[in-house]
This record gives sequence, C-alpha cells and structure tokens, in this order.
Amino acid sequence: MADPITLYFDLPSAHTYLGVAELQKVAARHGRDIDWVPISLMTVWKIHDYMPIGNPIAKGRYIKKDFTRTAGLLGLPLNIPKSFPRGDLSHARHLIWRVRAQDPAKANALAAALMLGYWADGQDLVERDVLAAVAAKAGVAAPDVDAAADDAVAAEACAAASREAAEAGIFGTPHMVADGEPFWGHDRIRYLDMWLEAKA
Repeated sequence: MADPITLYFDLPSAHTYLGVAELQKVAARHGRDIDWVPISLMTVWKIHDYMPIGNPIAKGRYIKKDFTRTAGLLGLPLNIPKSFPRGDLSHARHLIWRVRAQDPAKANALAAALMLGYWADGQDLVERDVLAAVAAKAGVAAPDVDAAADDAVAAEACAAASREAAEAGIFGTPHMVADGEPFWGHDRIRYLDMWLEAKA
C-alpha cells in the first residue's frame, strides 16, 4: 500500500471536520490510510509569531453562521460545542498521543471519533466524563483517559509534533501532506485528489 496521507489537525478546527469525510473518500480511492497527527494550533502560531488580531463579535457570529451553512451544503451534521472556541482541549490531544504511543491505528480511530463527537454531536470534550464516553466508542478505556490528564510524555509528544509541524511549514489546519506535497484547507482536498490521480 502507498504511504498514508498525513493529516495535521487540531480538534477545535471546524475546517478539519468539514473536510474529513471527503478526505476519507479520497484516501480510500487512492488506496491510502490517513495518519491523524494532532497538534496545538496555538503553539504553531506562536512559533510562526502569528496571532489572530482581536476577536470581533461580528466575526465570531459570521464564523458560526458560515460553519453551519457549509456543513448544510455538504450534508454534514453540525452541533457547535458550548465551550467553542475557548475550551481547553489539551486533555483530548494528550489522550490521542498516549494511545498513539501504544497503537497508532487505534489512535487514528480515536482521533476520528473525537472529531466527530466534538463537531457532529456537540460533545464537550473539555469535560472528562464526556471525553471518556466518546473515547470508549473507539475502544479506549477510562483508565487511559484519566492517565492522559497527567501524562507528561504525551504532553511533550504533542508539543514536539506542534514544533516539528511549524518547522516543516505547517501553519493552519487541516493541513494534508501526501508524498511530501502539502495541501492546506478543506477546500483543497479535491485538488489533493486530482494531484494523486495525476501522479498515478
């Protein structure tokens, strides 16, 4: 099988959610797996010395409206979690990295489940019991969820991945890399599909 498509993502990225279903279809069509690499977009931005300027109320209203409209056009369920955009999802990120150290394939399944749970079902992953319930659907037991909260190794793995992503030129999510070729944004997944087709 060909090398997987690397997906750099952050759980609070609605743009990642809006593209995941299409990316999964594209990956399957080209005989590729998807390697879900969770990063902290905030860490990436700090490394690039970039921070969004301000947070106007009007922009916040528009973003939520645009997410909802786009999801509807794509036929995707969308339930924006209560804690968005200010909820701390570091526990969920660290859980993925903890599982990844044991079983990368299971971590990929967990990442997909958490993304769907957060955006499709509106599950507030900031709350530990909610995180545990969604993780259980991917076969991750509650003790792993509890341990991830204080897992320094998982936290450093996430931080290191975020640093490495920034150094590799990643600046936003979703960011897909196939055979060294980068594609940024859910609206570029069809171009990824075309590029893989031409490459074949």
